[in-house]
Amino acid sequence: MTDHVQDLKELCRLATEMGAVDVRVIQARDVVVCDWVRWKCRFGCENYGRSLMCPPYSPQPDETRALLQGYEYALLLRLKPAVERRNLVLSLERAVFLRGYPSALGLTAGPCRLCEECNIKGGICLKPREARPSMEACGIDVFATGRNAGYDMNVLTSKDQPYYSISLMLVR
Repeated sequence: MTDHVQDLKELCRLATEMGAVDVRVIQARDVVVCDWVRWKCRFGCENYGRSLMCPPYSPQPDETRALLQGYEYALLLRLKPAVERRNLVLSLERAVFLRGYPSALGLTAGPCRLCEECNIKGGICLKPREARPSMEACGIDVFATGRNAGYDMNVLTSKDQPYYSISLMLVR
């Protein structure tokens, strides 16, 4: 067990070296999944239906709940907006995998912007090694999950307010 705890500390250190402001380890069961999150995507997000990484194409909340049951831990990463979160999460996912965690899976916040136009008509992602659905697209309540990690998570009332982006790394 101590090796596992040491591994998690090392992964947190690695994430901060890669650009995370800070990282918190939580139990995977503390990742909150709610059906209403995808409804907010459907009714309020301009990206709905425009990407295979967004609803209605992304995993359903029940699929996300089932996925989380196969994980023990989650690393919650807080990132400055200027950090390229997708690259950081993919690099971290690869590093975690190479450290002996083959089920490592990273998710970011916000829409996928890898392609100028998504291959929705073809129904197959053209960049599957790089693309990941966002936490919100899978039904994860980022606010509640962040609070479970001890972060002060509040809705911003102005675009001028400083903020951090949140990303997630699942580790088994």
